[in-house]
Amino acid sequence: MNTWDLICFDLDDTLIDYERTFQAAIHHCFTTFFGQQFDFSSWFITFKQCCDRYWNDYACRRLTRTEYRRLRFLETMSVYNRKADHQMADAFQDYFDQVVGRFSVPVGGLIPLLHWLRNRSVPLGVITNGTGRIQREKLYYAGLHPFFSDEAIIISEEVGMKKPDRAIFSYTKQQLAPHCDQPLFIGDSWELDVVGALRANWQAVYFNPRQNAPTTFHQPVAVCNNVNELLVLLREPPDEGKG
Repeated sequence: MNTWDLICFDLDDTLIDYERTFQAAIHHCFTTFFGQQFDFSSWFITFKQCCDRYWNDYACRRLTRTEYRRLRFLETMSVYNRKADHQMADAFQDYFDQVVGRFSVPVGGLIPLLHWLRNRSVPLGVITNGTGRIQREKLYYAGLHPFFSDEAIIISEEVGMKKPDRAIFSYTKQQLAPHCDQPLFIGDSWELDVVGALRANWQAVYFNPRQNAPTTFHQPVAVCNNVNELLVLLREPPDEGKG
């Protein structure tokens, strides 16, 4: 077993299978708003394309969160010649925020990994950007809440700081393990999770099932493409003295 004194995880796409969660919640919203008026499967493909098309604009702050959500919804509706306006787009997204937590599912194979860590008394935490109620509901409905105490769930809205700022990592360490020498953060975003953690003097694992290429020359402890690779790493961490 490794010598890490504290292991924290990102939430979406690290602990939570957000793609499955997102599609199930959007399907529920679609059915609630539109019933059987038109086919969800094809509508969702278009909607997801719009999400992806404008994501970089949102990530780079060229679009606000509200603008991004309106744009992807309204453009999708226009493809299907359906009348929609900002009020409908906002109502659809507000309802999504109300229900998304109920549809959350964990990443496959993750719960046995968390059991394994807990049985070895490894302190565990979560650092996530987002809204407190929504992120906590995701953990609860995915069955992950038994592994993380309330104070070990660090959410940007609740603490007034967010990844990749080093402040949220420093705050987490101070709250959960102030005398920790070697904290580890595991996450799927290169910029928010890996670079953010390394700049805060944490070690980092890039959890990368989508196999996205790194965008900087920072060096994480490892890149893991699935939960099995992560488990192997945690059982047998790299020997930094080799090579």
